[in-house]
Amino acid sequence: YTMPMLKTRCLLTSRPLCRRYATIPGPHALVFLEHRAGVIDSGSLSALTAAQQLGGQVTGIVVGGPDEVKGVVQKAKK
Repeated sequence: YTMPMLKTRCLLTSRPLCRRYATIPGPHALVFLEHRAGVIDSGSLSALTAAQQLGGQVTGIVVGGPDEVKGVVQKAKK
């Protein structure tokens, strides 16, 4: 039994290799907003402010009961 020869070839391209992503341009930030009884933690507010200063899209995540989450979301939008 003989093994077949493996062929190698060199791939040349005229353009540089680059990654392209299916997202809109600009920075994106995901901020987890911690709160206790509807009051947003100061560290979370600092992270939210820093993300907004970067520009681009900012998304916040709030976890809690329906009565607390609505108030936290309204405070975070300000």
